[in-house]
Amino acid sequence: MVFVCASLALPLGDGLAAGMHSGLGKEPGSRLLVLCQAATAPPRGPDGVNAVSQADARACLAFIDGFAWGHAWASWRESRDMWFCLPEGFSSEQGARDVVSYLQLHPDRLDEDGHLLVFLALTAAYPCTP
Repeated sequence: MVFVCASLALPLGDGLAAGMHSGLGKEPGSRLLVLCQAATAPPRGPDGVNAVSQADARACLAFIDGFAWGHAWASWRESRDMWFCLPEGFSSEQGARDVVSYLQLHPDRLDEDGHLLVFLALTAAYPCTP
Protein backbone atom coordinates (compact mmCIF):
# COMPACT_ATOMS: atom_id res chain seq x y z
CA MET A 1 0.00 0.00 0.00
CA VAL A 2 1.36 3.39 -0.96
CA PHE A 3 0.47 6.59 0.86
CA VAL A 4 0.79 9.88 -0.93
CA CYS A 5 1.13 13.17 0.85
CA ALA A 6 0.44 16.30 -1.15
CA SER A 7 0.82 19.92 -0.27
CA LEU A 8 -1.34 22.53 -1.93
CA ALA A 9 -0.40 26.15 -2.13
CA LEU A 10 -3.65 27.79 -1.13
CA PRO A 11 -4.14 31.50 -0.61
CA LEU A 12 -4.62 31.23 3.13
CA GLY A 13 -4.50 34.21 5.39
CA ASP A 14 -1.40 34.73 7.51
CA GLY A 15 -3.29 33.73 10.65
CA LEU A 16 -4.27 30.30 9.41
CA ALA A 17 -0.92 29.68 7.78
CA ALA A 18 0.91 30.56 11.00
CA GLY A 19 -1.29 28.19 12.97
CA MET A 20 -0.65 25.39 10.48
CA HIS A 21 3.13 25.68 10.58
CA SER A 22 3.66 25.26 14.29
CA GLY A 23 0.31 23.91 15.36
CA LEU A 24 -2.13 26.27 17.00
CA GLY A 25 -1.98 24.28 20.22
CA LYS A 26 1.66 25.26 20.61
CA GLU A 27 1.13 28.90 19.67
CA PRO A 28 1.13 31.32 22.62
CA GLY A 29 -2.10 32.52 24.16
CA SER A 30 -1.52 35.97 22.70
CA ARG A 31 -1.91 34.47 19.22
CA LEU A 32 -4.93 32.43 20.29
CA LEU A 33 -6.54 35.61 21.62
CA VAL A 34 -6.12 37.37 18.25
CA LEU A 35 -7.60 34.41 16.38
CA CYS A 36 -10.56 34.01 18.71
CA GLN A 37 -11.27 37.74 18.82
CA ALA A 38 -11.69 37.54 15.04
CA ALA A 39 -14.20 34.71 15.59
CA THR A 40 -16.20 36.73 18.12
CA ALA A 41 -16.28 39.97 16.14
CA PRO A 42 -19.76 41.11 15.12
CA PRO A 43 -20.70 39.98 11.61
CA ARG A 44 -20.21 42.53 8.89
CA GLY A 45 -21.22 42.71 5.27
CA PRO A 46 -19.38 40.61 2.67
CA ASP A 47 -16.97 43.45 1.91
CA GLY A 48 -16.37 44.35 5.57
CA VAL A 49 -14.15 41.43 6.65
CA ASN A 50 -10.77 40.81 5.08
CA ALA A 51 -9.39 37.37 4.21
CA VAL A 52 -6.94 37.36 7.12
CA SER A 53 -9.70 38.00 9.67
CA GLN A 54 -11.82 35.25 8.11
CA ALA A 55 -8.89 32.82 8.20
CA ASP A 56 -8.12 33.76 11.81
CA ALA A 57 -11.75 33.17 12.82
CA ARG A 58 -11.87 29.80 11.04
CA ALA A 59 -8.59 28.72 12.68
CA CYS A 60 -9.92 29.51 16.16
CA LEU A 61 -13.28 27.82 15.59
CA ALA A 62 -11.73 24.71 14.05
CA PHE A 63 -9.22 24.40 16.89
CA ILE A 64 -11.89 24.69 19.58
CA ASP A 65 -14.18 22.25 17.78
CA GLY A 66 -11.36 19.71 17.41
CA PHE A 67 -10.24 20.23 20.99
CA ALA A 68 -13.74 19.62 22.38
CA TRP A 69 -14.27 16.49 20.26
CA GLY A 70 -10.80 15.22 21.11
CA HIS A 71 -11.44 15.68 24.82
CA ALA A 72 -14.70 13.76 24.61
CA TRP A 73 -13.13 10.96 22.59
CA ALA A 74 -10.13 10.65 24.94
CA SER A 75 -12.43 10.55 27.98
CA TRP A 76 -14.49 7.78 26.40
CA ARG A 77 -11.43 5.85 25.22
CA GLU A 78 -9.74 5.98 28.61
CA SER A 79 -13.02 5.39 30.51
CA ARG A 80 -12.35 8.49 32.59
CA ASP A 81 -14.50 11.35 33.69
CA MET A 82 -14.34 14.44 31.55
CA TRP A 83 -12.57 17.53 32.87
CA PHE A 84 -15.24 19.79 31.47
CA CYS A 85 -18.84 19.09 30.50
CA LEU A 86 -20.11 21.06 27.54
CA PRO A 87 -23.82 21.92 27.52
CA GLU A 88 -26.22 20.58 24.95
CA GLY A 89 -26.00 22.75 21.85
CA PHE A 90 -22.46 23.97 22.59
CA SER A 91 -20.86 25.61 19.57
CA SER A 92 -17.31 26.51 18.71
CA GLU A 93 -18.50 30.14 18.54
CA GLN A 94 -19.47 29.94 22.22
CA GLY A 95 -16.13 28.32 22.96
CA ALA A 96 -14.36 31.20 21.22
CA ARG A 97 -16.21 33.68 23.46
CA ASP A 98 -15.22 31.60 26.50
CA VAL A 99 -11.57 31.56 25.43
CA VAL A 100 -11.53 35.33 24.81
CA SER A 101 -13.15 35.99 28.21
CA TYR A 102 -10.70 33.68 29.99
CA LEU A 103 -7.67 35.24 28.32
CA GLN A 104 -8.86 38.76 29.06
CA LEU A 105 -9.28 37.80 32.72
CA HIS A 106 -5.84 36.13 32.80
CA PRO A 107 -3.47 38.25 30.70
CA ASP A 108 -0.56 36.86 32.74
CA ARG A 109 -1.07 33.51 30.95
CA LEU A 110 -0.78 34.82 27.37
CA ASP A 111 2.69 33.29 26.95
CA GLU A 112 1.41 29.78 27.68
CA ASP A 113 0.50 27.23 24.98
CA GLY A 114 -2.88 27.59 23.30
CA HIS A 115 -3.99 24.01 24.00
CA LEU A 116 -3.55 24.50 27.76
CA LEU A 117 -5.43 27.79 27.66
CA VAL A 118 -8.39 26.33 25.74
CA PHE A 119 -8.50 23.50 28.28
CA LEU A 120 -8.45 25.97 31.20
CA ALA A 121 -11.06 28.23 29.60
CA LEU A 122 -13.49 25.39 28.92
CA THR A 123 -12.89 23.83 32.35
CA ALA A 124 -13.61 27.17 34.02
CA ALA A 125 -16.72 27.82 31.91
CA TYR A 126 -18.17 24.29 32.03
CA PRO A 127 -17.17 22.42 35.18
CA CYS A 128 -18.66 18.95 35.51
CA THR A 129 -21.03 18.64 38.43
CA PRO A 130 -21.83 15.30 40.06
